[in-house]
Amino acid sequence: MPSRHLTRNGKTPVFQIRVPKALDPDLRLAPIRVTIGQVPNSRARRIADILAGMARYEFERIRSSPLDAVDPAASRRRIEQQLTVALPALLGLAVLDRCALPDDIRVPAVDAVFDALSHIGCTRAMKVESSARGPFLEVPIVSALQDENTARGMLGMSSVAIAARPDPVMAELAAIRAMLCTKDGPKGPPFSTASKRFIEGRKKTYGDPHHPEIGYLEHRRAIFLAITGDKPIDSYTRSDLQEFVNEIAWLPPNVSKLEDYDVERARDYIAANKAQEGQGLAAKTIRETYLSRIKTILRETCADAKVPIAFEGRIVIPKRAAPSKSRFAPDQDEFGRIVEKGIASGILSDALLPALGQLTGRRLGLLVFMRRENIMRYNGVWVYRSQSHQLRDGRWEPIPFKTDESLGLFVLHDLFETCGFMDWALSSPGPVFPMLMQAKDPADAAQKRMSRLYTASGADPRRSGTFHGLRAGKIRNDRDLELPSRAVRLQVGHELTDVHEKYDGQMTDKELKAFATAPLPPGVDWTNLSRIDFEAFAHRQPKGGRPRKHYRN
Repeated sequence: MPSRHLTRNGKTPVFQIRVPKALDPDLRLAPIRVTIGQVPNSRARRIADILAGMARYEFERIRSSPLDAVDPAASRRRIEQQLTVALPALLGLAVLDRCALPDDIRVPAVDAVFDALSHIGCTRAMKVESSARGPFLEVPIVSALQDENTARGMLGMSSVAIAARPDPVMAELAAIRAMLCTKDGPKGPPFSTASKRFIEGRKKTYGDPHHPEIGYLEHRRAIFLAITGDKPIDSYTRSDLQEFVNEIAWLPPNVSKLEDYDVERARDYIAANKAQEGQGLAAKTIRETYLSRIKTILRETCADAKVPIAFEGRIVIPKRAAPSKSRFAPDQDEFGRIVEKGIASGILSDALLPALGQLTGRRLGLLVFMRRENIMRYNGVWVYRSQSHQLRDGRWEPIPFKTDESLGLFVLHDLFETCGFMDWALSSPGPVFPMLMQAKDPADAAQKRMSRLYTASGADPRRSGTFHGLRAGKIRNDRDLELPSRAVRLQVGHELTDVHEKYDGQMTDKELKAFATAPLPPGVDWTNLSRIDFEAFAHRQPKGGRPRKHYRN
């Protein structure tokens, strides 16, 4: 806390106090000022407080004297002299508690020091020295209280050899350093063991050992071990994860599709790609499908093992990793060729999914799991009500929806009634795409089928984009039709923007009708959907596909 009586002359602390108004009613006298000298701020504040107490005591004593016998100027001068005399002794008292002298010279040395300090104060007060602000002679004298040979010199004794004393600050740092050096090393289990246990727990959580996420976790685990190596989970630092990210930025994007792909050769694939400076993984792939999963495994296994996490800090995605590509609506003519090729395939998923994606705006993973019994008539239009779980092969399992908003109902265009789809769908319950349901991962199988369909149609990928671009196409078409943005969000399964919009979170009857009867996007001969034999198409077995790889634990 700063002292009200401490000021400065340059860098030198100075004590200052005004003469009370009772003694100087006209305020003609200058404040009493005493230079303290080069001492630490905390010590200067304490000395200033003591000097202020001494000055107040003298002021009170003078005020109790008869006023006709008081000379204010002389009183001020006398008090200033008293404070000047006392200051050197106060400086000595400030370090007396840290006196480090041996017992045989302590008492005579202390007496000699304070005699010298008193002499300095008296001579300074009587102006024997040239100036009160001259050299601070008390500094070397006070140092005699802490240095044995300086004290011996004052007493006329010869110097002695003194063993060097360790600096207390450095001694404390050395003690801390020794404590850290003797700290136990990592206590967590190896990553290979802990991550295997983590994945086994995830299998129980998902209720399906063949869940797609399990395959992703096993692959990312294997890549991490191949690149970073196996060690205790609490010894992986931020630099380890940064090095992992730097390396997988060179991993070829489709290397896992090679016939002879071996995850344990990940370093070889990376080295070969570095040599030819080829394309690596995209930034989003690195961040969301590799790094995030590894960090999740490490965090949860460290928590289970009750050991600290060692990798806190920012991990930078390498600049060479390509940013995400923006989704765009497909070119009208290109999309027309895709629809034609899908219908010509004779397979229901190829024939119907592009139209469903364009006219509903829903994600492929949700459309794949459509069931015929969930299609219903609602307020004069056909709608589909999504479910979060369904029975599949006798098991109750979740469908791959992204957000809760994805489960809202969406409108099916009247086109699907005129082409015969509704009659077929309502004729019996079951999946809309039964052949896809036979795959271990229906959504992944559908994604691959759509990719092959786009390629087989001869569509230019620069203009046709991907299946996910159909969501952008749907939103773009609805904007052209000037449909309410809130209704468009509900139709495509996006989150509503504020609390007000979320009240009664469904479309009005007018909005439902608008989506059901909206003008169809140009570029496609939509009447071709009437050529689909839904029953035959639904049971035609697709060909092709690549066997799923399994990774050693």
